[in-house]
Amino acid sequence: MLKVSFELEIKADLEKSFDIITNFENFQKLFPDFYPSILIKSIRDESSLVAEHLKLHDTEFIIMSKHFTSKPYSHEMRVIGGDIKGSGINEIFSFDNGKTLVKVNVELNVKSSRFSKKNPYGESLKNLYNAMMIEIEKS
Repeated sequence: MLKVSFELEIKADLEKSFDIITNFENFQKLFPDFYPSILIKSIRDESSLVAEHLKLHDTEFIIMSKHFTSKPYSHEMRVIGGDIKGSGINEIFSFDNGKTLVKVNVELNVKSSRFSKKNPYGESLKNLYNAMMIEIEKS
């Protein structure tokens, strides 16, 4: 299991940042390099079931995920089926001194290369979140 943690800071409103990062309904349009396909199966008050194609590095994972939100402070995605079943992403949002801080913890159920200590999926995840930060700054 690959574990990746990082923090992002952006000069933006907490609610706006939360809305863009958790709005998986628009991921296919906003981040097509990472989400070539999204199909929403069910949306409820604080949870959603989504079929996703998630592209990290040069691999496209077909997954079924469950999203849980506690607006505007946390978002959790659990992969309940597909290529990386058992994986998860947890995002915690806070606001301080006019900036939104996002703490991202990822557990990705992929095998790392035995020839390299550096895993390309971690870098690809950071690139995805950097793209999200750019989208927040644009809006």
